[in-house]
Amino acid sequence: MDSRENQISSGQLMGFIVSIQIGIGALTMPSELAKACGHDGWISILIYSLIITTVISLIIRLMCRYNNKSIYEIDKLLYGKNIGNLLNLLIVLYLWYCTCISLRSYTNAIHIHLLRSTPTLVLCIFTIIPTYYLAWYGIKYVSRFSLMIYLSISFCFLLFFLVFKELRFSFLMPLGQCGIEGIKASFSPCIFAFLGYEVISVIYPEITNKKKAMKYAIFANIITTIFCILLLIVTTSFFGEEMLKKSLYPTITLARSYRAPIIERMDILFLAMWLPVIAMTTRGYFCITYYSINKLLNLKKKGIYLFMFTAITILLSIVPKSISQISNYSNVMLISGTTFSIFLVICYLFSFIRKKGVKSHV
Repeated sequence: MDSRENQISSGQLMGFIVSIQIGIGALTMPSELAKACGHDGWISILIYSLIITTVISLIIRLMCRYNNKSIYEIDKLLYGKNIGNLLNLLIVLYLWYCTCISLRSYTNAIHIHLLRSTPTLVLCIFTIIPTYYLAWYGIKYVSRFSLMIYLSISFCFLLFFLVFKELRFSFLMPLGQCGIEGIKASFSPCIFAFLGYEVISVIYPEITNKKKAMKYAIFANIITTIFCILLLIVTTSFFGEEMLKKSLYPTITLARSYRAPIIERMDILFLAMWLPVIAMTTRGYFCITYYSINKLLNLKKKGIYLFMFTAITILLSIVPKSISQISNYSNVMLISGTTFSIFLVICYLFSFIRKKGVKSHV
């Protein structure tokens, strides 16, 4: 990849992070939170978003301590060449794993609600073609496409407004009923909904106006938080706690439940607006993974290696055969993402002990 194909602004970084976070996680999050902490899921989202905001600020502070370096170069400075290369390999495998699971979750949503007779392999091939096309041109173009997340969010807000009269806010009472144990139990669905911010550590050198990176990255997390809280309040108030637990994709079910005077199938229109957003989670991780592999191995024949990477990704993504298996693999993605975040925080703290490569004025 040409470096100019990967350069993005802080504003594009914000859209890129929001699109990765909201895509897949927003579909199942209301149901998973209802199982974990009942009708108090929005409180858990608010609490964990504060933690994630702190982690984001530490990640960017780590990046700022080094002169235009990504986590791959920082690992070698902090832990030496051998250990650094091993850690870099694990990071790439994590990103690749996220790509495969996101792609499988995406095709599963299409399979359930649109193309029930189409084989998973065929869905994976056709859904990844736009991703392949954008990844060919680089992170810049993927980031530009990700800005359509704002259009999809606006459509969701319109849907929230249309069902407002049918909401029963009494379903949200009493506040804080889940207690501390409920908040602890909601860790997994909350963190899974926010995963995506960790890619900052990989693409930070490509940001053109780094002075604004902190502000826009935190603002991206705020947008995700506001959207998730509103989504939880609306779905809980519309379905109730018990019905919400039984719904696989409450966001789509909400669109299907609304009866518009002219549009017969509101859920089809919603899917048409939301499918590009769901795909953005896959697209973001796919592009970042290929970018990482290219950066570490310095690949020359882009066409051949991108095709091989795409083919292997498709084959790996069809390994989960059922919804329960997808859920189990997603839990591994959650654990890996949490571990990666903790690792980045440790790197920031360790950089004050081992100061090799740290900018002198920091």
